[in-house]
Amino acid sequence: MAGSSLALRSFLLATIFWLKGEGWTEFITNSDAGSFLAVAKVIYRIKPPSSLTLYDARVFPGWPLLFGWAFKVGLPDPVMLAISCALAALAPVLFFRLTGQRTLAWYLVYFPPAWLLASTHPVSEPAYLVVILLGLLALKGGRPVLSGFLGGALVVLRAFGVAWSGALLVGLVAGRRRLDRAAVGFIACAAIPVAGLFLLNWRIFGDPLLQLHVYAQPLAQLNISASLAAGLHNPSGHWGWPFANLIMTPWRIHVPLWKTLYIYSHVPVVLLLAREAWGVLRRPAAAEAWQLALACGYLGNAALILCTGPYWGFESFDRYFVWGLPGALWLARRWLGDQPRWHWLLFPASVALCLRSIMSHLTG
Repeated sequence: MAGSSLALRSFLLATIFWLKGEGWTEFITNSDAGSFLAVAKVIYRIKPPSSLTLYDARVFPGWPLLFGWAFKVGLPDPVMLAISCALAALAPVLFFRLTGQRTLAWYLVYFPPAWLLASTHPVSEPAYLVVILLGLLALKGGRPVLSGFLGGALVVLRAFGVAWSGALLVGLVAGRRRLDRAAVGFIACAAIPVAGLFLLNWRIFGDPLLQLHVYAQPLAQLNISASLAAGLHNPSGHWGWPFANLIMTPWRIHVPLWKTLYIYSHVPVVLLLAREAWGVLRRPAAAEAWQLALACGYLGNAALILCTGPYWGFESFDRYFVWGLPGALWLARRWLGDQPRWHWLLFPASVALCLRSIMSHLTG
């Protein structure tokens, strides 16, 4: 699985560069990798904080911390890509060790398209999913202190990490029905990386909650044009009512039909798997701690993506779905777990949609 993952991403990169004739810089600037590079330069004192745009400043420092040391040896771009691809290759292996479901683990090589896209670009999704899976494995192995530290590290990677951090804690305490020594150790260790995030933000930017404050800004100041913001009624913030922005965005601004159908295809899947997750949580005695955490983490992530604010709540819905992917795959096991023939259909579809998305971004 790991070798197939590396080979597939190498093939995609070679195909993209061959078809477009573009260089590495063009590829980077059409993803969030440029923002991660900019923040890494600030964290490792290559550039001052004033060099960041407001849009770059939204980035949480977990991923830049993992690769930014490579600036010291002059190889930030290849190191960032190598670490990202290695982590993407590690994810299906860890999922298999956690669940024992080999057929399901193969989906993390290439599916869904947003996962393949994000793990081909050197952004933070591979690191995020690997830390989730390591936290679940620590929980399964009876290491609550380590699981807590990894849960806190998820918040350093992404704000949505609170969903999985809380899920790991729920999985730990659900069987015990009380906050025992293990739960206290979990909470104490989870607080360490979160406190480090606040301290890092305060020391470098003078604002412990910098990223949250950036996300609260008007979208026209972040990453969309004034005309697009006007079509969306000049929104601010990253949150909204459940389903509101997912439904209303295509009515307020022009969205290609293929994009609308693609995004909306995720919605019944999200709701179906949410029902499965709720069924697991209603019978906690019948599930192990890591299984409860998978269900709870998926539900938490689903609730967050359904309440995401204007623009991102629609345009990035597929990407935000990826952040709950370990839970989604496990919850879908009765449909996908013993059906390897689905790979013959989903593999070419996922690769084609991934290439379509990357090429459209490069063209646009």
